[in-house]
Amino acid sequence: MRKVILTLFMAVYFSLNIFSQINTDRVLIMGRSALSYEDYVLAISYFNKVIRVKPYLADPYYFRAYAKYSLDDFNGAKLDMTEAIDINPFHSEFFRFRGDINNRLGDYKEALADYKKGLEIDPNSIGIYFNRGLVNMTMKRYADGESDFTDVINRDNTQYGAYINRSISRLNQKDTLGAINDMEEAILVNPLVADAHKFSAAIYYELNNFDLALERINEAINLDYKQAMYYMLRGAIRYQTDNLRGTLEDFNRFVELEPRNPMGYSNRGILRVEIGDINNAIDDFSRVLAINPNDLLTLFNRSLLYLQVGELNEAASDLSLIIDAYPDYANAYMARSQAYQKLGKNDLAQKDYNMAAKLEIDKRNKADKEGDEPKKGKAKPKKTRSEKDEDINNYDKIAVLDDFGLDEAESDEVDNIRGKIQNRNIVIDMEPMFGLTFFSVDSLVNRTRYFKPEVTQFNMRKKFGRPLIFSNREVETDGEKSLEYFKTIEDITAEIKTNNDPYSLKFIRGILYGVVLNYSSALADYNNIIKNNAEVGHFPYFNRAYTRFKMVEVMQSFNEDDMPDNLLGNSLSKPGVSNTPQVTQQTIDYDLIERDLLVVIEKAPQFEFAYYNLGILKCIRKDYEGALKSFDKALEINPFFAEAYFNRGLTKIFLKDDDGGTLDLSKAGELGLYKAYNVIKRYGAKKDVPIEEEE
Repeated sequence: MRKVILTLFMAVYFSLNIFSQINTDRVLIMGRSALSYEDYVLAISYFNKVIRVKPYLADPYYFRAYAKYSLDDFNGAKLDMTEAIDINPFHSEFFRFRGDINNRLGDYKEALADYKKGLEIDPNSIGIYFNRGLVNMTMKRYADGESDFTDVINRDNTQYGAYINRSISRLNQKDTLGAINDMEEAILVNPLVADAHKFSAAIYYELNNFDLALERINEAINLDYKQAMYYMLRGAIRYQTDNLRGTLEDFNRFVELEPRNPMGYSNRGILRVEIGDINNAIDDFSRVLAINPNDLLTLFNRSLLYLQVGELNEAASDLSLIIDAYPDYANAYMARSQAYQKLGKNDLAQKDYNMAAKLEIDKRNKADKEGDEPKKGKAKPKKTRSEKDEDINNYDKIAVLDDFGLDEAESDEVDNIRGKIQNRNIVIDMEPMFGLTFFSVDSLVNRTRYFKPEVTQFNMRKKFGRPLIFSNREVETDGEKSLEYFKTIEDITAEIKTNNDPYSLKFIRGILYGVVLNYSSALADYNNIIKNNAEVGHFPYFNRAYTRFKMVEVMQSFNEDDMPDNLLGNSLSKPGVSNTPQVTQQTIDYDLIERDLLVVIEKAPQFEFAYYNLGILKCIRKDYEGALKSFDKALEINPFFAEAYFNRGLTKIFLKDDDGGTLDLSKAGELGLYKAYNVIKRYGAKKDVPIEEEE
């Protein structure tokens, strides 16, 4: 019999383990599926579940790191990859990915160290050679980059991206012939890659071979007609061949595709000046200045056109700004002299003319002394300037791209929480205080609600039709719901008279009063419980502090004349002060809120929500160091408290600890508070690391 029981026990034991294994595997598969659909927040929630059950597995950390990386949470991704490597240090892909993360963080030496370790494990990893080549290019170590891309090509000669990047590396080493050959090879390997044709066009443009450059850029546009920068490059090429109509068409198309890019309006304005379309040129220059008011080259262009069309005051105003920025620029004084002369301001005109003449003589004497040497660089049939050139002397030259890069337009809005939510426009503010309520809109995604045994005990008594929960976002009531709550309040008031547990009912009524914004009545209920119940717990103190805080917030949002009567209870008045609208603001006293929270902590030292609320209160009172200590304590008690990580992260960022702040925000995002990734994108990630120039 014992043998049968033992056999049965073993069967149940192994079946439970098999079920657990299958369950974990299934959750991991679901997480990977969410990754494939770019639902990164949901994916993180799945990987969290696997990690909590089986923290000794490396793969969940790896996949969670990928999700965080996709949300631009590079610090959080690096922590996860380090954990994965600690668990399994024999996986080359882990080192490759951590190297990629270090690259995005600007830790290039650490990235190279990771790639080196990965190649020790797998000497034939094409991905590591390729990504190391990109890092070497970023560090301007073009010879090393060329070597890495050669290693890629030697292992797989169909990798057209390696040819493109080796071409750029060679071009930066002045190996023009090698660069051309590589770009041609990239096009042979895959003629459908638009960027290869675009890069080839850029190289031929640098070599003044405009016919071949035009041929290649046309092919790039045929393959991808929505890339704005392709039209900018073709416009520059057509400009060199005197095809001004074609140039204007390309600049128009660029402006259509990127209406917020000032380069398009600037170049089109300069071209319009050349063809005599002055009024439209002024309009283009004004658009540039609306986007970038500090573009002084465009400002000078516009001032000259204002002078030409007789807008003399506008011309003088623009020129004064130019002279402030370039006090030694003779042409600006000469132009303003002309404006003043036409305005009848002869003394000012003469003064500017004299200054222009003096500066011009000084310039000639300096040139004679130093020798008039031509500037280095390849001359083109028509002179242009680089995109970031700020030399005022080049004001009338069309700008061309500084490099071969393509700028990706950043999305400002995302419709939901799927995809790259770090690009969503979210107002950054602290997560609100917590209270106990029956009506909540949860702030987190894919997680169970916060749990406390005391709340469970309260709910088991079934005093109300809804469960009591912790929330920092109560549902806002509309007119119909308010009527329903008022009816419930009336019913509870009637029941209190005959019920043998009136304090529980008053606590429920206090919550309902708070929901309908009758804070004075809510506080009266909490006061009554605290005063008359010798064995009162910490909940009434906690909710009294929460209600007082909400009352302060609402009162601050109203004008004194618009203050609802039910907000003005004696509970917030100081002794000897009349409770009138004129002194309402003086009666708001955060000391009362803090006093209640300290009582909660004394009665329940492991109640993390009291420390969290106290942290918010200290931030409001500008005691940021004290706030950090409160958030620290809340997280010590509950290491899964997402809102506490979020608020502590914001506090650290305010105190200039961006690294510590972004790590906290990363943890908040990992725990489901997805808007943390938006803050990380604004404040975190890449360090400013000096790049050593290669000799």
